[in-house]
Amino acid sequence: MKWTALGVFLLTLIISYNLVDDFDPGVLSGKRVLVTGASMGIGEQMAYHYAKLGARLIITARTESRLKQVIERCHEVGDRNGDYFYITADMEDYRSAHAVIEKAEQLLGGLDFLILNHIMASPLGEWHGSAKNLTLLDKIFDINFKAYVHLTSHALPMLEKGNGSIVVVTSIAGRISQPYVISYSASKFALDGFYSGLRQEFLLRNIDVSITQCVMGLIGTNNAIKGLRDFGVHFLIDKFPTADPADAALAIIRGGALRLKTIYYPFVEARFTTLLRDWIPSALETLVRFCFQRS
Repeated sequence: MKWTALGVFLLTLIISYNLVDDFDPGVLSGKRVLVTGASMGIGEQMAYHYAKLGARLIITARTESRLKQVIERCHEVGDRNGDYFYITADMEDYRSAHAVIEKAEQLLGGLDFLILNHIMASPLGEWHGSAKNLTLLDKIFDINFKAYVHLTSHALPMLEKGNGSIVVVTSIAGRISQPYVISYSASKFALDGFYSGLRQEFLLRNIDVSITQCVMGLIGTNNAIKGLRDFGVHFLIDKFPTADPADAALAIIRGGALRLKTIYYPFVEARFTTLLRDWIPSALETLVRFCFQRS
């Protein structure tokens, strides 16, 4: 009984803390921001929010035509004469990260926020240890993990100068193992290991660069919904509401601006699920298997 009461108390405390909104949008005016993976989904929505909030912005993705459209829209929703730029880059070649950061410095003269958002969304599939599985694993780690680390490493001198912020967009799949996307899940677990350790190093070395990890639940992007449906996993999208990408984007921006260690979005879904992992892991594993049943 006392453990139940303690759990309720802690959950209430966490919810109350996260419902306190002390975000001042004005703090982002004039800030120099780089957002990766910004041609669609959450990244695209972040670009529009930052433009509205007066930031100086660079976005990256592979598809130049989409980047041009996003920049055009930024000028419509933000400042007609605002500093909004794009850099075409394929993060599969994570070694191109250095060129991206160099170009960002040339365009903006420095960097206040590095928003790491790009992903390779793994196609759902079973793991058989095949050559195809292993090739996909390597590609996912190059894009979803190594590119993040390389971008961070090259941007650090600029971020240190201005006491900047690193914002890492990750997933519940990086806190709770999930079937059929285990390469993707492993890459997200790797992000937690690296950036949690890096935060500790910063504190030990008195480096005033914040790291915010954004643990995303089920977001209603076209790629996410299509991937689940095509593989026959209907329960998650039929029974659980998907969050709006624009709302998720604003939650990420808020968390980075407040220099929070971790945000969960949608809060109840993402945070409650991770608490179940710690409190009743066997029950959570059963729930995960149930949700991922194919029909």
